[in-house]
Amino acid sequence: MSGRLSRLREDLQQRRHHRAFRIAPLPSDEPSREELARLLASVAASTTDPGVEQQAPVESPLEEKALADAATNLWRAQRRLTRQGEEASTRSRQTGRYLRSCREALDEAGLLVQEHEGDAFHAGRSLEALAFEDDPSLEADTVRETIRPTIYLHGRRIQMGQVIVGCPPKAPELSEPPELPGSPEPEDAVPAPAPALTKAPAPAPVSEAPSSSDHERTDHA
Repeated sequence: MSGRLSRLREDLQQRRHHRAFRIAPLPSDEPSREELARLLASVAASTTDPGVEQQAPVESPLEEKALADAATNLWRAQRRLTRQGEEASTRSRQTGRYLRSCREALDEAGLLVQEHEGDAFHAGRSLEALAFEDDPSLEADTVRETIRPTIYLHGRRIQMGQVIVGCPPKAPELSEPPELPGSPEPEDAVPAPAPALTKAPAPAPVSEAPSSSDHERTDHA
């Protein structure tokens, strides 16, 4: 009964997070063990004999996706057990040993699971960034957490990783200083001289034309 309540409590805690950030439950039940066993058997068939050179088998996209999904669930279960630390029960520790042996078998079969915590991140990397978070302790974009690992089969990538990226805080933009109002002049300040006025030129004298009466007076004289 206590085990069921514990699993229910863990499931409720995971539901608080977005679906992409939830951690899959531990494969402690028998169907999950059978699925892992089937995975190991399918991958073990691709192992090569040390004395004979063979080409890596070509997997179909469906088989590659099934391998990637199973390896991802195995990876998440291992991380969850690691986070429990000393609080892990005896059954959890047994499950952890079983998962570790499965992981080693997958590594030997050519299935590589790669985490990215602490890796530098830039736009050219083959990673899917689910979120960007400011981190004052960073000087460059860095992967803070791996949500889904990158998986390679015989050196060929079959699953792209998903990560959360930490970013250094952006420097504040420099703004132009506000204009300060002009300072008032002191009372004893000498006023500035007024601009000199240019004197307009005097108008030219207008000459009057002699009238007809003036001509008459000149004739009589």
